[in-house]
Parts: sequence; structure tokens; C-alpha cells
Amino acid sequence: MLPSFLHTTRKVGAALVAALVAALVLGAPTVAHAQGAPLSGQWSATALTASWNVGDWGASCGPKPSGGGEPGGTATVAENGGELVISGVGRTYRTTECWEQFPGLSRTGHTAGARSWRTSCKSPASDPRQAKLVTNVTATDDQIVLDETGQYQFVIQGQNCTASVRRTRFYRRIKAGAGTASSPATTATTAATSPTQARTAEPRPREGVCKSVGPAARIELRPSRKLIRPGESFSFRADVVDGKGCALGIAPAFRVEGAPREVTLSGSGTVSVANDAAEGEVKLTATVGGRSVSSVLQIVSRERYATLLAEGGFDETGASADAAVARLESVSVGARSTVIEDDSGRRRTLFIGIVGGAALVLGVLGLVLVRRSRRAGPPSSRREPTPLAEPPVRRPTGTTCPTCREEYPAEAQFCPVDGNRLVPTGQAGSVMQTGSVCPICGQGFDPGVGVCPKHDEPLIPRAVYASRNRPAAPEIRKICPVCGTQYTGDSQFCGKCGAALVQVN
Repeated sequence: MLPSFLHTTRKVGAALVAALVAALVLGAPTVAHAQGAPLSGQWSATALTASWNVGDWGASCGPKPSGGGEPGGTATVAENGGELVISGVGRTYRTTECWEQFPGLSRTGHTAGARSWRTSCKSPASDPRQAKLVTNVTATDDQIVLDETGQYQFVIQGQNCTASVRRTRFYRRIKAGAGTASSPATTATTAATSPTQARTAEPRPREGVCKSVGPAARIELRPSRKLIRPGESFSFRADVVDGKGCALGIAPAFRVEGAPREVTLSGSGTVSVANDAAEGEVKLTATVGGRSVSSVLQIVSRERYATLLAEGGFDETGASADAAVARLESVSVGARSTVIEDDSGRRRTLFIGIVGGAALVLGVLGLVLVRRSRRAGPPSSRREPTPLAEPPVRRPTGTTCPTCREEYPAEAQFCPVDGNRLVPTGQAGSVMQTGSVCPICGQGFDPGVGVCPKHDEPLIPRAVYASRNRPAAPEIRKICPVCGTQYTGDSQFCGKCGAALVQVN
């Protein structure tokens, strides 16, 4: 009787332990999502945009890839085991998969957080049509963002075909009674009475879909200034764009200057302010390739929040309408941050003033010359001998790297060896010194620069770096992740756009 009783007791104890473990595991998603409102419900989906960047694409590759956008509509979001299931707008999507359903793709990785999901997919190694996809989904109480980047590479009849794409779609919650109009005063009151609601900076406006993108021109961080109350969260948005304003899909690194205890930062640019935070200003910085741009986060009390909104300069969420910008065209170390403003009127007035002043000076100079010529009388009959014309100076063509002194065609912009921006050959020849490179990343810099701004390492001569990093393999194939151009040998940077090369698998 006693052994039977002990056996029964052990079974009951094991069952209780298993039930406790299951309750803890199954309850974890609920705890994670308890930080905000449930995401289940009706959402309005924007149109899916697809921005293509075609690299090497010969005639054998067929038509160049394009399109892939889809119209918007109404979608239903359901939460299932810590994942999202989005139905409607033509299909059902789960955050455990990639958005693109390319034939032969298989999932290679997946991570999920409280309000973020990341999934990576890849073609099998035996498939000649290689594709790599990374799908990111982030959510707040009122907005869900789907952002996917894809790279495609395959070979047809000996020709290499490369292309990349970025797909974006936004989902916004449909609230009860959203069809009724509300006054601006009601909107401001609602924003002032909901301090804990997380908000996200609106995506930068785009003038149509960019068919092709150029070299990176500037970093845009929106907004440039944000009012925030204790206990509130906000997501900043940073974009790296080319000269036409087309986004390149490069994710910057965020940091909070000074690392204050009251402000926490996630990797996606979301800042959260503690409930006991004091009033003050905090600087948020976004960095890409050694260039930085900063926005100001102003912590104010709930009493002053409504007053500052009424003074103007901010929308109902407390965000300014402008963006903080750092330009990337200059080769100088450390570009300055600016704010985009419409100063076309001032520039027009300045231009008219300069032209008018120049015309007045030329008129006065012409009058003086005419009077002098009249006083001098008629010219002498004696003709001075005409000096022999000097032979025309043949100016060199092409470009030269200030670091390694290698010469390239005139259309090249960046050195493929050390990534430094090329200068005209004549200009490079006037400089007696030679630039150096970073011993860590191999980036080249102009003469006079002694320390790498990215790694804070003293620069070394190019010859020393080449002897240290001579490749063991006879040939390594590399490709530019931005424009798709391929290189061989010891090239580390793209000669067209200056991006760092990656090795072809």
C-alpha cells in the first residue's frame, strides 16, 4: 500500500510542476504585450511600395525587375502566440514568414520581441537563382510598419544578374467613430490626456517611387525637435537618401548623448521617458558611416505641454514639422547637422543684389576707361610687336586617389582600393603629401587627416596597410550591396557610389 501511495504522490507532483512550467511559458507573450494596447482589430493598410535598384543586368537576364506594388485597403490583425496574423488586402500574412514568396525560399532565422518581429529567408545553395530577404515588422498602439529588403543574384549564359528591392507598407488602427469629424481642440485635448501612448514619426514624404537610386547624399532624422512628457514613448525615423531624395534602405545607429537614466533607447530609434523624469533637453543622434545628425528631445511637464503646443511650431503629437539633416557629399571629416528650411526668397534677393552690384561696377569701370582713352588721344602709328603666343597647356584628364595615388577614368568617383573620394588628376598632383588609411576598416583619407573618425585609430601609410592585409587567396569576388557592381582582387569599396563591398558567396 505504501509504495503505491508514494508512486501516486510522485505522479501528482510531476504533473503540478509541468502545469506550472506550461503556465509560465504560455503566459510570457501575454506579459510582453501587456505594455501596450492589444493589436487585434481592424487596421487600414497603405499601398505596398517597391523600390528597385538594378545592378549588373545584361541582355540575357531578360526584362529588368520592376513593380511589385499592391493597392491598400482594410486588414484584420490577430495575435496568436506572440506573433501577428494579418488578413485582407489580397492575402494572409504571418510575422513568422517573409513577405515575398519567392519559389524555393526557406526561412533561415526568426526573432520576436514585445512589439517587433524579424524574419530572414534565403534560397538553397544549389539554386542558381540566389535570393536573400529580411522582413522587419514593428508595432505601436496605433501603427504597424512592414519593411522588407531583398537581394537577388543569378547567372544566365555567363552573365551576372543582380538587383535589390525594398518593400514598405504601413497599417494604421481604425478607431471606433473614426468617420466623425473632430475639431482641432478635441485632438489637442486627446493628445494631452494620453501621455503614455507611444507615437511614431510619420515617414518622410516621397515624390513617387524611385526607379533607381544614386550615391548617399544626406541623412534625414525626423523630427528635428520633439516635446515629450514623463512616462511617454516616441519613435524617431531616420533615412539615408540620395540627391533626389530616394531612400537607400540603410539603417543608422542611434544613441542618446550622455546616456541619462531617465531616458531609454531601443535600436529602432524609440525613446522612452521614465515617469519620474525631470524637465530638460536630451540629444538623440543617428550615425551612418562616420556622419551624424542629432534631434532634440525636450522633456516637459504635463502642465507645460499644452501651453507649448498652443504657442505653435509643433503638431498635436508634439513633433516639429522639419527634419534634422547631415549632408554626405563633402569629403571633410564630420559633416554638420542642419535643418531644412525654404530660403528660396532670400537667395533670390541675394542673387539679384549681386548681379545688380556687378553691373554697376562694370558700368563705372567702362566709363573710366572711355574717359582715359579720350584723354590719351589717337593711338600712335607705331605698332608694338605682337608677342608669340604660348603653346596651350595640356591639362591632365581623369581622376586620382589622394591616398594611394592610383589613377582612374574621369567618370569614377571613389577609389575601389581604399574608398576615398577621387579628385581631378591635376588637383591631386599639386598636393605633395599622400593620404593614409585606417588600419581597421581600410578607409582612405586626404593628407592632413591623422585619425579615423569611425574607429578613433591613428592612420598608417597605404603601403604598410597593403603589406599587412595581403589576401591569401588568388582571387576574391566582391559585390556592391547598393548598386550591384562586382569587383575582384583587393578592392574594398565601390568605385561608383563608395559603399563598402561584400564578398560573393
